[in-house]
Amino acid sequence: MKKLSSTFFLCLIFLLFSSCAPDLTDDVELAYASVSCHTIDGNMWSPKASSAMNWSDAIDYCNNLTACGYSDWHLPTISELRTLIQNCSGTVTGGSCGVTDSCLSYSNCRNDACSGCGYDSNGKYSKLGETGILWSSSVSGISDLRWGVNFDDGHVLYLTIGGDNYVRCVR
Repeated sequence: MKKLSSTFFLCLIFLLFSSCAPDLTDDVELAYASVSCHTIDGNMWSPKASSAMNWSDAIDYCNNLTACGYSDWHLPTISELRTLIQNCSGTVTGGSCGVTDSCLSYSNCRNDACSGCGYDSNGKYSKLGETGILWSSSVSGISDLRWGVNFDDGHVLYLTIGGDNYVRCVR
């Protein structure tokens, strides 16, 4: 038993001082966030913010986020956010919903396909198991409206900037 304890202790010391060990002076968020970051289609996604916020606060949140060892995060554009949609053919990337980074006008780009699929709050429309509504940084062409995605039904929708929705940042 003594041999096992000393071996365990030596391994622990090695890990603490190894270059592979996490920096113990880092923020608790950083230490645990690396487990929650995901890379999908070439983009790295932060953990979902713990509370909903308005659009302006969402921009600030992403611009000031340090997570997974990075600080160059931004609020995703609608095209970036749509890369997280799955199981809803009209709103997945390349689907017939006309709202993309190159077409943001509500009156010219939004079509019936943008309304998504049937309601399901189990995360089946998100590659990350996301539920609820997430902000994008994309402006809809109407001053107080921004594009977002409701992952409960795959709906690409416009949101009022003063309302509170969730945030997942991208880099």
